[in-house]
Amino acid sequence: MSFRRSVELKAGPVVVLLGRAPRWVPFAVVLGCVVGGLLLHGPMSAVLLAVVFALLGLQLFFAWPVLLPPQRALRVIVLGMLVVAASSRL
Repeated sequence: MSFRRSVELKAGPVVVLLGRAPRWVPFAVVLGCVVGGLLLHGPMSAVLLAVVFALLGLQLFFAWPVLLPPQRALRVIVLGMLVVAASSRL
């Protein structure tokens, strides 16, 4: 079994859960985590930003084959900014 297939199988429940939710729910969850992560301080802030990192990383992993190099670079930069923001909150 390939690495991609194993990630797809493990991420399946998350993808199904987000797919069944109304369109505004994933946006509200990510927005709430980003705002909470940037406004709070301490470990809870880092956890909220880590949730955003995981969701965006998963989305990037699945979209990688169809993205152009500039799009890939921009998304990797955003993930790097999340790591910096989360680490500065600790």
